[in-house]
Amino acid sequence: MSTLRSLPVVMPAVPNQRWSCHSCGDCCRTLVGHLFPHERNRLDADGWAEKLGVAPYIRLGRQRVLNKRPDGACVFLDDKNRCRIHTELGEDAKPLACRIFPFTVRPTEQGWQAALRFDCPSATDSRGDPIARHEREVQTLADSMPHIARRERTRLKGRLKASSHETEGLTQRLVRFFDRDNLPTGAKVVVLARLASALANARLTKVRDDRFLELVDILIGGFAAESKAPFGRPSTTAQCASPRQYAMARQFVLACSEHVSLSELKQGVVHRWRKRADQLSRAKRFLRGSGVVPPLRGFSNQVTFEEVSHVAGATQETHEIDDLLMRYIRARLAGTSVFGAGYYDWPVVSGLGALAMCIVSIGWVARYVAAHDGRGFLKPSDVNSAVRVIDRGVTRVRALGTMTERGRIAYLMEEEGVAKLVDAFWMVEMK
Repeated sequence: MSTLRSLPVVMPAVPNQRWSCHSCGDCCRTLVGHLFPHERNRLDADGWAEKLGVAPYIRLGRQRVLNKRPDGACVFLDDKNRCRIHTELGEDAKPLACRIFPFTVRPTEQGWQAALRFDCPSATDSRGDPIARHEREVQTLADSMPHIARRERTRLKGRLKASSHETEGLTQRLVRFFDRDNLPTGAKVVVLARLASALANARLTKVRDDRFLELVDILIGGFAAESKAPFGRPSTTAQCASPRQYAMARQFVLACSEHVSLSELKQGVVHRWRKRADQLSRAKRFLRGSGVVPPLRGFSNQVTFEEVSHVAGATQETHEIDDLLMRYIRARLAGTSVFGAGYYDWPVVSGLGALAMCIVSIGWVARYVAAHDGRGFLKPSDVNSAVRVIDRGVTRVRALGTMTERGRIAYLMEEEGVAKLVDAFWMVEMK
């Protein structure tokens, strides 16, 4: 098979999305920087072990990764949040993992598909140059990657394979739909969730290619028309999310917000078993949804589930929240990090449900952040923090790709559970 070095980078088209590095050092503290063999050789040749006084990289399983200090910062990060490699030898001497962040690329038949990660503060804040201006830089970095092209075999649902015509057409239709101005963001995500549920229940074996896309058009149009009246608003309990659906949603929040540090990854078998036991204990508490919330990483104050449930939606600066959510959703769709190779090899329908559940999780974590700060209403900064927490997990936590999580999403898509949860978290005050 041939390499992709002569093929172009496909950048995600996200209007109003900007990014430039502002040397906050966040990625140097939270990322695990994986190294290629030639990068390790260069670190050795440049004598960094002697300069730093510690090993510049360590072994992690079968791979080598940049070493960290006890406080979690990369050993190359100086007190001015600058990389010593960059300062002394120039940007080109830095490992690829550091240079390409917050972009990711993966090989496809069309070329290198780029995606944007939102766990970078400058990405969530949309500060810097339009991301299209980084195309040449990402192209150069992608060309240096020793990847081999592979055929993506995306499935529509179950074992039913999807054609590129279907996946590209579906993505384009959803992008166009989210670009509309006639519906609030929450209502658009409700439509996305209802679309996923409808496709999950449809027999698609004989509805393929153009007919499949016609079905998508009909469903989006119909659900959009119905969403002009808030979904599930007639106050019958049958049309509200059930307690079990809320409980499953909280467990999805926990899965998305998990983050394992390098120091934890280096621990032995005994520590891993203790970590697993702790995860099971926290999962039970999230399922129960009462008492004190097991603290999310980066937050120290004790918050109860009841306090989180009493946080109301934002009353001011809602346009900033809408802008962030729209940029995030559009980036996920345009970067095709929603299904297939872009999302743990999940089928298209399951991936759409997971994307809608990510927005639900952002709503819950944003309320957790507000309660942590002692407020009873949302601010844009709460949603900003929540997007970073959730996107960090979505792009790194392998457990999200398991059959357990796929089964959770399948359960929540039954009886339009995901749509009801979106409505609860983004259309009305959380119940």
